[in-house]
Amino acid sequence: MKSLPLERKPSGKATVVCGDKEVSVHSTCVFCEKCAGIRVNRRVTPNPYAQAIRGSKGGMSLDDQLMEGMALFNTVIEDKNATNIECTDDAGLGYVPISRRH
Repeated sequence: MKSLPLERKPSGKATVVCGDKEVSVHSTCVFCEKCAGIRVNRRVTPNPYAQAIRGSKGGMSLDDQLMEGMALFNTVIEDKNATNIECTDDAGLGYVPISRRH
C-alpha cells in the first residue's frame, strides 16, 4: 500500500497524483476501488463510500448509504489534518471504478 499526498488548491479542490496524472480526490478517489482510506494525522479512516457499496450498513436503502458514504468521505477530506490518500494500487495502474462489472 502506498500513501498519495494531498495537494490542496486555493480553490478548495484537493488532488493527488494517481497513475501518471493529477486527479480530484472528491470526484475520483472516492469512487476508486483502490482507495483504502484517508490518513488523518496517524490514523486511517477507511473509505466510507466503499464500505457503503459493500453493504457494511443495514437499515437504509443503498442509495441513502452511498450518499452518506460520499458525504462522509468529503467531510473527512476537508479536515485540515487529512494529509494522504491510502492507496492499494502498488502497480501504478491508476483509477479503477469501484462499481465496475466483473
